[in-house]
Amino acid sequence: MHRFIIFFLITLVISGPIYGTHVLGVGADKERGIISGYLKDKNGNPLDYLMLIGTGEHFDKNKWETLNFLNHLDSKKKRFDSDKKFLEYVFYKVHSKYLRSFEPLTDFSEILEQGKYNCLTATAYYAIILEYFDFHYELIELTHHIYLKVNLDQQTILLESTDPVNGFIGNSSDVEAQLMAYNLSMNESLSDDNFDAEPIDLYQLIGLHYYNLAIKSFKVDDFRKSYVAINKALIFHKSPKLFTFLNFLLEESNFTPIEKALVLQSINLS
Repeated sequence: MHRFIIFFLITLVISGPIYGTHVLGVGADKERGIISGYLKDKNGNPLDYLMLIGTGEHFDKNKWETLNFLNHLDSKKKRFDSDKKFLEYVFYKVHSKYLRSFEPLTDFSEILEQGKYNCLTATAYYAIILEYFDFHYELIELTHHIYLKVNLDQQTILLESTDPVNGFIGNSSDVEAQLMAYNLSMNESLSDDNFDAEPIDLYQLIGLHYYNLAIKSFKVDDFRKSYVAINKALIFHKSPKLFTFLNFLLEESNFTPIEKALVLQSINLS
């Protein structure tokens, strides 16, 4: 079943443009181009992907803001005598400047436009910064959460993006305690007995953003938009929980095979 879905999706990708009604105008053209590029060589700028999830309405403005902020951080870096101190500065600077209001199902661009964030979007923003400065890091996906582990020589630092006060975890005993807490939360989760905490890459993280969009759309009964989003999610991250949601959506929406194809084609997603 999974192979059929992916084959069906890839067939549509090759045969036409890639965008939906939730990405309009210039944003639709950009999204079509970057997803097509990803399917060809599994490459591209993750920041571009993230900023187009949702409306993509202020893509250029948001990208300029982010690049300008990265340049600002770069100008400050030399003032710190260690990477740990610099990352601590970065963590709290991002929170004070951008991460002002926690909301579970928001798009990445809402960090820049409205100061709204969740664990997924905020972690992605920190990952973009870590990538820019060539830090060695891991994105760890839990059942319902995600966090960052940064490796500095022989020291490990955790970035818990949802905690504006104590989210920078640099003390070794605190790191150990937090990792134990993460493991405990996984063991207590009953939502998916087969899910293991594991590192993912930035592209898989993009898939989780589309997954969030699919859930957000489903909650307002926009099954068409949800179906498009979850299929986009599966381009980047072929996770069992994403397939589980797709199957759940198909059961709830009662799409026939023909209707499934028409929904994608009618909104120019392929």
